[in-house]
Amino acid sequence: MGKAPEEDYLKELIARAKEGDRRAYGKIFRLCYEDIFDYIARRVGNRSDAEDLTMHVFAKGLNAVSSYEDRGYSVKAWLYRIAHNAVVDHFRTQRPSVDLEDLPEIADDSNIEAMISAREELEGLYKEIAALPTAQAEVLLLRFVEDRSVAETAMILDKKEVTVRALQFKGIKNLRARVMEAEAESLPVEADTSTESEH
Repeated sequence: MGKAPEEDYLKELIARAKEGDRRAYGKIFRLCYEDIFDYIARRVGNRSDAEDLTMHVFAKGLNAVSSYEDRGYSVKAWLYRIAHNAVVDHFRTQRPSVDLEDLPEIADDSNIEAMISAREELEGLYKEIAALPTAQAEVLLLRFVEDRSVAETAMILDKKEVTVRALQFKGIKNLRARVMEAEAESLPVEADTSTESEH
């Protein structure tokens, strides 16, 4: 299902859910669970915590669906906003632990794809994104991994669009520098034979 038809269907489902149709909300859950889980898993790095938080997000969404207002954003963006707040609350109460074995594979993006060429490097790239300042990492994940627009990213993170663009610019610049530094460190160091040849 393409993005536009899926979004139209989600809007239709949320309108029914607002009227108290729990089966409609159940369909929203099934359609959006994987994306919301992937987003949370990339942020918390722990599958068990991600599963718990994802269920919390959908429970919170069910409680809030009656007051849902269409403000021009997608239904998924509304759920991402709830997910972002859940992750922020999670980090306030616990120290993060990143286990890359538990993380889902990151979706391709042409800009990022140009910087990497294999799955191992993709995992390494995720580590580099996770090592960026939190605000930059969140913007890069939402923009390039979750494929959210600048407007949706701004809404999810409760920031101005100009701030999101600035964080994206800084994040890409820092990410590129980190990747290049990591590549330079992985190059084999040739032995210095100049002193031996002089004797």
